[in-house]
Amino acid sequence: ASSGEGKVMIYTIAGRTIAVLPFSYGGSGSGVINWNLRDNEGDSIANGVYLYRVLLDTPEGHLSSPMQRLVVMQ
Repeated sequence: ASSGEGKVMIYTIAGRTIAVLPFSYGGSGSGVINWNLRDNEGDSIANGVYLYRVLLDTPEGHLSSPMQRLVVMQ
């Protein structure tokens, strides 16, 4: 996909969504998505292993990445 809107969905190992990070891609974007390591309620997340998936909305339809692991160590 050359440009559009997307989001990074971050989950606990148990599968609960803790953060949704929207972004735009293509054009003059930097390709970096900043996250303050806070959940959707504004609380800091604990060190540990989380899962994430990237979802893209494109003119051709919706794309999603495979689930990946994310390690948080603050």
